[in-house]
Amino acid sequence: MAKTTEHYQPNKTLLASLAKEIKALRQKRKLTVEDLAEKSGLHSKYIQTIERNHRNISISVFIQIADALGIPAPRLLNRVMRNR
Repeated sequence: MAKTTEHYQPNKTLLASLAKEIKALRQKRKLTVEDLAEKSGLHSKYIQTIERNHRNISISVFIQIADALGIPAPRLLNRVMRNR
């Protein structure tokens, strides 16, 4: 029996919505990329790749960013899902 190999393909619409929402919330809170990076414990270049929709992030990174933005992760996810 032949084994099929399936490759994971991220949901591009969902990731675009996530990138847009993170950037909008950061700007609304008048935070720079560097501010968000410092608050989240992530590198500023990593934040930039997320905001540019060039990165598929883990749930732990998602929670770090939500915490740094001062929004509960479930609420952020709800906003992302509504706007995709």
